[in-house]
Amino acid sequence: MQLAFDAADRLVELVAERRAPVAAEDAARALYALRNLPAGLARELLDGVVSGDARLAWRGAAVGLAAPPGEELRLESASYAVFDLETTGLRPGADRIVEIGAVRVSKLALEELRLLRELRPPGNVRSARPDRYVYLRRRGAGFVASSTPGPLGPIRSRRLAGLAARALDGHAGDDLAAALPPLRVRLRRLAADLRFEDAARLRDRVAALEEVVGGLAELERLRTLEVCVLVPAAEEGFVRALFVTGGRVAAARTLVSGPGGLVEIEAGLALARRAEPSLAPEDADELLLVGSFLRRPPPELRVVGLDARAILAA
Repeated sequence: MQLAFDAADRLVELVAERRAPVAAEDAARALYALRNLPAGLARELLDGVVSGDARLAWRGAAVGLAAPPGEELRLESASYAVFDLETTGLRPGADRIVEIGAVRVSKLALEELRLLRELRPPGNVRSARPDRYVYLRRRGAGFVASSTPGPLGPIRSRRLAGLAARALDGHAGDDLAAALPPLRVRLRRLAADLRFEDAARLRDRVAALEEVVGGLAELERLRTLEVCVLVPAAEEGFVRALFVTGGRVAAARTLVSGPGGLVEIEAGLALARRAEPSLAPEDADELLLVGSFLRRPPPELRVVGLDARAILAA
């Protein structure tokens, strides 16, 4: 038995060294120190070693490495864990490990997003803190950043929201994009008058407003969606259905493939019909995450309307 293990190890090393499958005659010569070995006999000698080791596989008349489990699985459909290691430095023997973090990533990562919000691990506080998001709202002749949910948000960066609010000072109307053309004219005028410090301050505010306007336009588009997003479930023969409506993921159900999934589909549709429109920051986070997949959907993802027959047929 030990001889078989040793032979397999040597074959794996040989294939890895050559970075390509090795012809059976060459592999047998290297393994058994034989000369002028016919191809048929070489394969017969090697077959027990190759078939008995999960790391090896026949590639036609050559010995190669077996495909690792999940090699054909797309990253978008995979479930995997991401680890992060924090140390006091990079000196072996002198520095030490102070923290190990791990997060499981699965499907559209909605469950992970919820976990990050609930657990708030120190390494991820900037990526999932909807309690710190702000909204723009009108106050007098200008705008301010507020934690009260409204249509002009949420904005993840308070600094960005503050700069955008200062850019909107004196702007009449609720169309934020309409404030940009006169601001750009003013910026060019300040630069032409050599008022570079004023121009630099205004440039930063205009850039912030442009980013805010772009983000709000994307949110407004996503909040009009009424779709069911279908992705492969972790369990074989099942599909995960996300019911998106009212600016939120209103329901998530696991469906068995085929007609048996109709009960869960109807349950998801009922929850979607009862869902109130949402401007909440945590719902916006999930909506933006779904939107990022819809922009470049992987082949495994299907999007249909909120109709039971369409969902069942997808």
